[in-house]
Amino acid sequence: MDRATQERVFAEIRSYFKSSGTKLSATETYHRATTYTDPAHHEDERELMRHYPVIVGRSSSLAKTGDFFTDDSTGVPIIVSRQANGGLKALINVCRHRAARVCVETSGHKTSFVCPYHAWSYKIDGSLRPVPSAAFPGLDLASNGLVELPVQERHGFIWVVATPGASIDVAAHLGELDAELATYGLENFVVEREVVRQEEINWKFVIDGFLEVYHFPTLHANSIAPYFHGKYSPFDGFGRNGRLVGVRASFAKIIDLPFDDVDLMPHIAVNYQIFPNTVLVWQGDHFEVWISSPGQTPNSSSVHIQSLTTPEMSGKDHTARWDKNWKVLIDTVVTEDWAISMAVQNSLPFVANDRIVFGRNEPGLQHFHNQLEDAVAAL
Repeated sequence: MDRATQERVFAEIRSYFKSSGTKLSATETYHRATTYTDPAHHEDERELMRHYPVIVGRSSSLAKTGDFFTDDSTGVPIIVSRQANGGLKALINVCRHRAARVCVETSGHKTSFVCPYHAWSYKIDGSLRPVPSAAFPGLDLASNGLVELPVQERHGFIWVVATPGASIDVAAHLGELDAELATYGLENFVVEREVVRQEEINWKFVIDGFLEVYHFPTLHANSIAPYFHGKYSPFDGFGRNGRLVGVRASFAKIIDLPFDDVDLMPHIAVNYQIFPNTVLVWQGDHFEVWISSPGQTPNSSSVHIQSLTTPEMSGKDHTARWDKNWKVLIDTVVTEDWAISMAVQNSLPFVANDRIVFGRNEPGLQHFHNQLEDAVAAL
């Protein structure tokens, strides 16, 4: 976040402190409860994931030629591999012979991908190696390689559009947030630890939890509430993306100082909602990455969680610090946010008039769900 943006955010938070307020939308909005439970709507959202750049991994995980990982988060089986020219290829992980997955490992290093069914072999760029000509005399090798997908590296992340022939422009997708994310030097961060969790909640609940602080004083009373305010938070939409600023209790120490004497960043946390399914949380010396993908049913999701830090803050000398941080992260989000989300998931079929309400003090939720509904309608 550049200094000019920090000054605007500082002034906005200070005004909320003075008025005991927070960022407010024009009015409350009502939202269909069945967008969390209806199978047909869920399938539309799964389809949506194939039409936008989505984060599937970190560039640093593919350091050498032949390094690869596989990903199924978009509903499309994908291999991403580092090429000899330093670039990447994203390939559909489906053999052109009989549709078996040519790569069953989640990550590793290969010089070729060999189908376990009939041993059809593909170079790491996806091109098909020769097959027995007597059995397939009319097969054109050049047109039967693994199908490519658009892929791009930006801010240290690997982004894929899971539709063959589509275009990809991550900077355009991020809009104004592209320059803001660049100020953090994310490309220099490394993965300190990560996990993929299968959860029995709708994928949107994961995003929802990072788009309002109204629940902090109640739900997080015994965990992080003493360290964060449940209001005073600026929110801004940037196209389909958004930014919610969480205000730490320590902000009171700087509220009356002139901005030129203030280092704002230690007194806030910044939640970047990257459409359609990612939240990046800046936490001072690290980023949290939350990538939530729709599961097979409306009440299932796959959530990829990463903790990113700088190389000098990683390694065994810092293990105790990150062990503590990871425990707070999991205890807060999984045992509090996702536990209540599961209870809500079970209650949604009984909500009156098939509608839930997002308050004026929840502009982040209003923005995200309005953008999501608009994108689904445009499919």
